[in-house]
Amino acid sequence: MKEKLYRKEIWLTIIFSILFLLMGHSASIFVLFPSLQTGTLWGFPTQYIVPILLGWFGLTIVSLIMTIVCNRFDDEMDEFAAGHETRKVTMDE
Repeated sequence: MKEKLYRKEIWLTIIFSILFLLMGHSASIFVLFPSLQTGTLWGFPTQYIVPILLGWFGLTIVSLIMTIVCNRFDDEMDEFAAGHETRKVTMDE
C-alpha cells in the first residue's frame, strides 16, 4: 500500500507539472505552428489572446483541479497512517 501511494504521488506530480507547463507556455504553439497566427478571437489576434486566457484561466483551473486531487490524496495518506498507527499500537500492547 505504501509503495502504491508513493507511485501515485509521483504520477500526480508528473501530470500536474506537464499541465502547468502546457498552460503557462501555450504561446509556443503559435511559434511551432505559424499558420495558427491567422484569425481573431473576440476581436483580438489569436496568438495574443489564447496564451493570455490559458495563462490566466487555464492555470487557475489546473490549480483548482490539483487542489481537489491532492486533498483527496492527503486523505488517503491520512487513512493509511491512521491504520498503520492503530496496528502499531495494538502490536505494542
